[in-house]
Amino acid sequence: MTERIEALVYGVGIPPTGIKVAVYFVGQRLVVDGMPIDIHISQITISVGGFEHDELFVNWQDAQQQQWAIKPIGQLEIQRLVRTAPLSLQPLLKKWHQRKQHLNVVWGSIAAIVLSLLLLIGVIVWQYDNFVSWVASKIPVSTEQQIGNAVLEKIKAEGDLLESGKTVETISEIGNKLTQGSRYKYQWYVLKNDTVNAFAVPSGIIVVHSALIEKAENADELAAVLAHEVQHVEQRHSLKHMINSVGWAAVLTIVLGDASAITAVIAHQLGTSYFSRDLESEADKLGYATLVKAKIKPDGMASFLQKLADLSGDTEQGLAWISSHPETLERVNTIKQLLKDQPCHVCQPLAIDWQMVQNTLPKVEKAK
Repeated sequence: MTERIEALVYGVGIPPTGIKVAVYFVGQRLVVDGMPIDIHISQITISVGGFEHDELFVNWQDAQQQQWAIKPIGQLEIQRLVRTAPLSLQPLLKKWHQRKQHLNVVWGSIAAIVLSLLLLIGVIVWQYDNFVSWVASKIPVSTEQQIGNAVLEKIKAEGDLLESGKTVETISEIGNKLTQGSRYKYQWYVLKNDTVNAFAVPSGIIVVHSALIEKAENADELAAVLAHEVQHVEQRHSLKHMINSVGWAAVLTIVLGDASAITAVIAHQLGTSYFSRDLESEADKLGYATLVKAKIKPDGMASFLQKLADLSGDTEQGLAWISSHPETLERVNTIKQLLKDQPCHVCQPLAIDWQMVQNTLPKVEKAK
């Protein structure tokens, strides 16, 4: 009798929390009950995740190179998977056990080092934010690119992503002025969506919703949004958010240069992240400095935030780029103060026919 294993499946079109399924082996294939998923053992890789390194992930790519993962629910289901797996998969499972033990040793060593340092310098209160920043700084750019590309493929698979055309060309033109000298190779996209939003993905992928372009009064306001999002990339805010969201064991594998263990999960979480008040403030201030460096008139940052703050009470506006909290007005006041304290006399408005750019946007039917 075929022994079924209770598991969660993650992949394209599936919620970030996964869907509960039953999986089982038939010869050299792993089958997902009730779904058109039938994977040959040769397509599978095994990885470990979870805070205690006690979660097993079965990873593979589909025909469109999309990342998928299956996670047995609990230790009993992991044991059942290991017991029922065909012989050809056993070497990978043995490797997983060895790696799990290795990660436990590494994690224990890091904990011991951190504890020793804390005792040495007499730190009483744990500097959590600083430590998160340190971990983010240790993630290789090449690994960050793996994560960014995985997220981009997920966005493309969902459709409505504009990769060319006048609007994308305009965003690229402005964005390139803001990112000269960056270590990242930026990519610029427009997503047909009726919410006023823009977001940054690790490795320099910036996505702007079409509704935000419609809401912006001129190119300077769009430049302000792009400068803000660029700083989320440059300061690795998306990576810091990721570290706060996923298990530390998974983060450790990323630091070591292996993003495969969590790629399928991360691809369903990023792109809809909301950053802390401090990180948003940092992106505002550094974004202002970026506009000044590019000699683009920075007034658009204050005017666009003020516009969204004024509209924040209207639930039909779909203002995803700002929260509904009063801190938005505080952000406006901070930018207005910067305009007074650090004026840019050489900055000029962008010479872009903004009406023409907006007219090239495809119409999006509002969600009901």
